[in-house]
Amino acid sequence: MYLVHLRLLPHPEGERLPDSTAALLTRGGDLDADRIEHVSVHADAEPCPVVGVYVHAPTLGRAEAAARQAWVRAVVAHPPLARWELVSAEVPLFRPNPDE
Repeated sequence: MYLVHLRLLPHPEGERLPDSTAALLTRGGDLDADRIEHVSVHADAEPCPVVGVYVHAPTLGRAEAAARQAWVRAVVAHPPLARWELVSAEVPLFRPNPDE
């Protein structure tokens, strides 16, 4: 399983992501070979909103593609989401010990 971060440009008028964002991202995902397991919305993340998408996929590339596709599907289902432009869909790299 991979955690993919969808980084979004903030809404041009400063609005928060809708409460339905997580549900919209999981809708229709059961049709994909790569399953969306869970979605966590961080609407107040700085410098931009981030949506964490947990994807069951065999490779990192497939996980990132599945998360990107979930966003596209959500925008089609709920066009106002298009006001938050998708900047990237990437698995974040974490340092195990940031003090080293």
